[in-house]
Amino acid sequence: MPRIISDNIVLRPLESRDLENRVAWFNDPQVRQTLVVTEQFEIEKTRRWFERLQSDRSRVEFAIDTPEGITIGVTGLVGIEKEHAVAECYCIIGNRDYWGKKLGTEIHSALIQWAFEVLGLVKIRADIRTNNPAIFRVVEKLGFKIEGTLRQEKVVSGQRIDLNRIGLLRSEFTPTHKRFEIQ
Repeated sequence: MPRIISDNIVLRPLESRDLENRVAWFNDPQVRQTLVVTEQFEIEKTRRWFERLQSDRSRVEFAIDTPEGITIGVTGLVGIEKEHAVAECYCIIGNRDYWGKKLGTEIHSALIQWAFEVLGLVKIRADIRTNNPAIFRVVEKLGFKIEGTLRQEKVVSGQRIDLNRIGLLRSEFTPTHKRFEIQ
């Protein structure tokens, strides 16, 4: 797994030292307001997941660092289908000190460029909550299109929610970062 260096972020392979932060971020009520997860995360279960991840070729997981080495979140691709050249992306900035700094666009941009150029993917997709205007601004800048609405698709916090299925073709992608280095 490479390190991907962009203008203001470094994506590096997820390590066992990142698991406690990952659990805390996924369980943070404010972070969860933007996610489509229903389970509470537990450290031991996450450690077992991480062990299985080492041989799982259907996903790649990165920690998000600042250039100074501060870990601020996690991102990755899940459901990688090599035969169809598609995957689903996700990103969580769990460190609230870095919210509102427009890093989400850059994180997605670097991850997606790597997915298209290195993994040879043709399409990236995601299901996003319809009540999250910040993610709509991010994905629009990158060229994502809304492909449909999944009505009452999930139950989150006891309520049924709608999701928008979004997709981005390689030919539609507009990187938002200048620096792109793979180590």
